[in-house]
Amino acid sequence: MSQASEIVPGNSDTSVANAMTTPSSSEGGKEVVTLAQTTHEKISKESIILERPGRGAATWEQWLFTPGRDPELLPRDITLPNRCERLITLPSSTLFAWALWVAGDGDILSLVRMELSGRHLLKRGMEESLVILPILRQEDRQLILAVAPEEPFPGDVMPPQWKSASRFELPARLLEGGLDQDLIIWEEWNGLQMAFFRNQQPVWFCGARPQGLAGLIHRTSLRLLAENVLEQLPTRILLEGISERTSSEVRDFFGRIFPQAKLTTLQSGSRPRLPVLPFDVPPTEAREERRRAQHRQKLFSFAIAGVILYLLLLLWGAGDLLIRQSALKRLRAEIAKVEQPALEAQQQSNRWHQFRPVIDPTTYALDLLAAVAAPTDGGKVRLTLFSLEPGHLHLSGETTDVTQAYGVIEQLKKNPILQEYDWSSGQPQIAGKNSVKFDMEGVRPDAAAQNQGNADQTP
Repeated sequence: MSQASEIVPGNSDTSVANAMTTPSSSEGGKEVVTLAQTTHEKISKESIILERPGRGAATWEQWLFTPGRDPELLPRDITLPNRCERLITLPSSTLFAWALWVAGDGDILSLVRMELSGRHLLKRGMEESLVILPILRQEDRQLILAVAPEEPFPGDVMPPQWKSASRFELPARLLEGGLDQDLIIWEEWNGLQMAFFRNQQPVWFCGARPQGLAGLIHRTSLRLLAENVLEQLPTRILLEGISERTSSEVRDFFGRIFPQAKLTTLQSGSRPRLPVLPFDVPPTEAREERRRAQHRQKLFSFAIAGVILYLLLLLWGAGDLLIRQSALKRLRAEIAKVEQPALEAQQQSNRWHQFRPVIDPTTYALDLLAAVAAPTDGGKVRLTLFSLEPGHLHLSGETTDVTQAYGVIEQLKKNPILQEYDWSSGQPQIAGKNSVKFDMEGVRPDAAAQNQGNADQTP
């Protein structure tokens, strides 16, 4: 029986926290720069804030990952900025995990849900949160780890504003020893957790009690080996931050059942690592928060689009207004050029309208009277009324019969001098024996202009 054992001392959490909260004074009376201020200066948009469960009950560790730097443990009371990505490791006790072999084709998530539902392993509400972690692929099948947050999820033990985190991870995936170990046992929230690894990915993790840890590890190893989840029994085992008594018991047990195993012990917790392949297992509350954030982002996008459209319309309206103002300015300039000639033409027109009644046969009263009296030759037609006003001509007369009255009306309408008027006439009326009266009224199209001109000339 041979047993390889290494004791690797780790940094104490207390000493690290004390070192981080120690202020440094500057020389020459300069201001004292606290570590919190220095840490805020280190955090950039490319940085990642990792929060994982601590060793104490309901405690959390905050780690800063900055490109080009080693992970740095942050003070517990520091206020985290919102400009960087936030990654939260869910407590192992709040997670359900199960390793399965499934077909390599088809909807893998549906196959996993059917398999787990058939075994009655999923609680109500866990199917929607179920995600899968690919482990390896062999020909037409693949090994996956099905993970889902327990329901109801204990959100009261989570850090502040945990629902708005960018991603939720598994604790076993962030263990630094997961790259070269087959089995890791660590302390989390005053309880022991163990995780089996294959291809540097956890294929099983669960909690354990110190009294039954040895038997649980033995039974779990044999079951996972029988299901081909593990290729062999663990040969590299890491004990991280567990008590001396529990560590001694586990070492004796491993010496009996895993004689070829190389056992490594860390006195305290190690630094976390960021997995190469991202993985996200958000609880129901976090998924609801993401949907609300997406809805708000969509509304904000619509608002931004509306503002942009409004600005474009405003710019278009301003440009159209400038064009119209330019055109109006050009028209005013052209109007100013023709204003004097138009005024002179208007004066000539007014002069013409003043003298027109005495020189135009269509408006001169004697010419109009001669034209109206033409049908009276012969004595059978008598003109009883001739009324001339600017633009209006009113005629009345008598004939011996109705036919003759209609003939006189048509003859007057066809007279060239009287055709400038728009005539309206009623039906001839019988006034007595051999007497028929007729009445006509003519209006010139320019009657309104003439009346307006006469009104303007009236002092």
